[in-house]
Amino acid sequence: MKTEREKLAEVLRLLKIDDASLLGRGMTSSIYDIGGGRVLKIHNDRQEQGYLPQLQRFTEQLQRHSFPFAVPLIYEHGFVRDVHFHVERRLPGLDFAEVFPRLTAPERRSAIESFLDGLPPLHAVRLPHLPFGEPLNEVEEITSDTWPAYLRARVEATLKHSYADLQGDLAEVDRIVEGFYRELGELPLRPQKCLVHGDYFPGNVLCDERGILTAVVDFSPLTLIGDPHMDLAGAYYFWRIYDFVTKADYEHLRGQIDARYGPRCWKRIDLYYTFYSLRFSDCKVHDNHTYHWGLRRLREL
Repeated sequence: MKTEREKLAEVLRLLKIDDASLLGRGMTSSIYDIGGGRVLKIHNDRQEQGYLPQLQRFTEQLQRHSFPFAVPLIYEHGFVRDVHFHVERRLPGLDFAEVFPRLTAPERRSAIESFLDGLPPLHAVRLPHLPFGEPLNEVEEITSDTWPAYLRARVEATLKHSYADLQGDLAEVDRIVEGFYRELGELPLRPQKCLVHGDYFPGNVLCDERGILTAVVDFSPLTLIGDPHMDLAGAYYFWRIYDFVTKADYEHLRGQIDARYGPRCWKRIDLYYTFYSLRFSDCKVHDNHTYHWGLRRLREL
């Protein structure tokens, strides 16, 4: 198996670039600055043939909308000896999850508010011509004519891979899943078809040194056409993966969601919290931390 250095060298030779500096590593890729306002993303796993072209078209479509922050734009993509990569615009800002712990209490409150400010512009993108579901999931695209049907189909598809793990760790898994399916009946069949980031949390936004939002990144197979309340579930409950988030931070975050969307939104947000816990239940081996994040939720039900 090739080392990361070997993968990088092969891609740089193909692109005829002399050098690159590492910016960061994630679970799915490593990112390098290659100059000229561009970054190189080398994917850890082999990508499906159509995914990167599809993602490039999607980022080009995003440029048609006037967001008050930067969004990705892919310039080119390719592969060399099974190493898949793409080159995209370098976006302004720092990793929100790294900046936030360094902020003072007043700055943390402002940063939380700015973080939530990123959602309405995304949700203002309406896509009525597309079905509910996953526009960027090349591996296992699931769509439906109605929103509840999509949610059920997605969970059923995930459980084909994760049911044995859940059954071993969760005594009442069948009751919990059936209860989730029943609650789907309370959702609107066809809410407005909005762009939903699908993975909106501090690790996928950039900010300045004061925590003010500068860019939203990492649109992915988790991106959806559907109910924007889905992103509120992520924007609140995904913060629980971080040790640096305080009780005061959570209280301010919840208060801001109450003020902006009304306290009645929580029933739907909590249902989507359950959805995400089931959606990510197939990651026990490769992302045990996230698996147990979801397991804690399911044990509450």
